[in-house]
Amino acid sequence: MKFNRFVVRLGLAFSLSAAFVAGCKKTNDPQPLVQGAVTVQDSVYYIAKELYLWTDKLPTLADFKPSGYATPEALMAKVRTYSDLRSDGTPQDIWSFSTPVAEWNKVLTGSTAGFGFSRSYASDNDLRIVYTQPNSPIGQAGVERGWRLVKFNGITATKATDDALNKAIADNTSGTFEFVTNAGEAKTITITKAGYRSSAVLKRSVIDLGGGKKVGYLMYNTFIVSTSQGELDEAFAYFKQAGVTELVADLRYNSGGYVTIAERFANYVAPQSAAGKLLYTDKHNEKYKNWNKTKSFDGTLPANGLKLNRIAFLTTRGSASATELLINVLKPYMEVKLFGDVTSGKPVGYYQIPVMGYISSPVAVKQVNAANFGDYYEGIPADRKQTDDYTHNFGDPAESLLKDALTYLQTGSVPARQAARVAAGYQEIPSVESESFVGAIQETPKGLLR
Repeated sequence: MKFNRFVVRLGLAFSLSAAFVAGCKKTNDPQPLVQGAVTVQDSVYYIAKELYLWTDKLPTLADFKPSGYATPEALMAKVRTYSDLRSDGTPQDIWSFSTPVAEWNKVLTGSTAGFGFSRSYASDNDLRIVYTQPNSPIGQAGVERGWRLVKFNGITATKATDDALNKAIADNTSGTFEFVTNAGEAKTITITKAGYRSSAVLKRSVIDLGGGKKVGYLMYNTFIVSTSQGELDEAFAYFKQAGVTELVADLRYNSGGYVTIAERFANYVAPQSAAGKLLYTDKHNEKYKNWNKTKSFDGTLPANGLKLNRIAFLTTRGSASATELLINVLKPYMEVKLFGDVTSGKPVGYYQIPVMGYISSPVAVKQVNAANFGDYYEGIPADRKQTDDYTHNFGDPAESLLKDALTYLQTGSVPARQAARVAAGYQEIPSVESESFVGAIQETPKGLLR
C-alpha cells in the first residue's frame, strides 16, 4: 500500500521503526506500528493516543492495557467513551473505528452483493421501498422508491412479521417479491441476488416552476464510493445545460465520505461572492495543532457551477458528517434552508491509518466554517420539520420534503409547521438488507473522511 501524505507525516511524527516502513508496502504484512508492540491493539491505541481529538482524556498506554481487548474494534469502542459528552450525557464520539483493511476497501469501492434496496414502514402494515440501487438486481428490475412491498416468498410484510421477513431476505439468494407500484398496479417479480456497484446519484431531474424558474433536484446518497465525484460532475453539467436556477439537494440518507467531494459540491453551488474566500478551518488536538489548515473556495468557481444565492437541503437523522460539513460551510455565504429533520450531529472526521492489516481511524479533526462555527454535535436543526415520505418516488413534487422545499423556492418563505403531517408515519432510519461484500481489493483512496 502506498502512503498518503498524512501517513508519511504521521510516520515522521511517530519516529516509526524501519520495520513498520517496510511492513506497510502491502496491507497483509503483520508488522506493528509501534516498535516492540505485541498486538495490533497496541498499535491501534497508540494511534488514538497521538491523534484523538480528546487525547488529553485518554489514559496512558500502560494504564489502558490495549492487549486486554479482544479486537481492535472492541478497543476503539472503549476509546469513544472518553470523548466529551452531549447534553443527554452520551459521548460525542460515536464514530471512531478500526476495521480490517480488506473490508474497508470493499466499502470504498462501492462493490457489494444482494438485492440492492432499502426499506421502511410508512405504517405498521405498509412497508415501502425507500430506495433501490440503480445497478442492483432490484434496481435493474425497475423497482422504485414508494412501491409497497406486500410479500416476500409468501411472507406478508408487516411490523408483526418483520423478523421473519428480514431473515428470509438475508438467507435467500433469490426470492419472489409482490409489490404494489406507485401507480397502484400489482406486480410480482422474482429476483436473484448478485454483485453490483453502488451509485452516489440515485435521482437527478429538473422541475419547472414556471416564470423561468427551473429547479434542479439531486438525490446524492454518498460521498464515499469511487464514482461519487464523477457522478457529481455529471449531475451539475446536466443542471447547467438545462438552465437550472435553483437547487434542492436531497441528502436525507447521506452519511458522509470524502471531504474533497463535499468541497467540490460546495464550489458547484456557492455564489460568485464566495470565490476565493474561506471554506473551513481544520482543528486538531493540541499536540498536532501545527497540522491545522484552512481551505478556501476555488478562486474561479467551476464552469458548471450554479452560483446560487440560496439552497434547499432535504435532511434526516441519517444525514451526517460530510453532508453536515457541506451545509455548515455554505451558511456564511448564502441562504441555506433544511427540510425534514435535524441532522445526525458529526462535525468531526478521521484519517485512514493502515496498521497490521487494519485501518485505524480515531476521530482526529473538526472543521469550523468561516464564522468559526462547528459545534453541531446535537445536529443541525431543520427549518421545516417534516416526516420522511416513503410513499412517493424521489423527485416527485408531491413528496412531503420536496414539496415543502419547492414551496420555499417558489414563495421565498418556509411553510408553516403542520403538526398532523409531522406526526404521521415513522421516523426511523431505513433498514438495508443484510449483504456481503464482493469485489477485488484496491488501494485505499487518499483523503480525509467524514
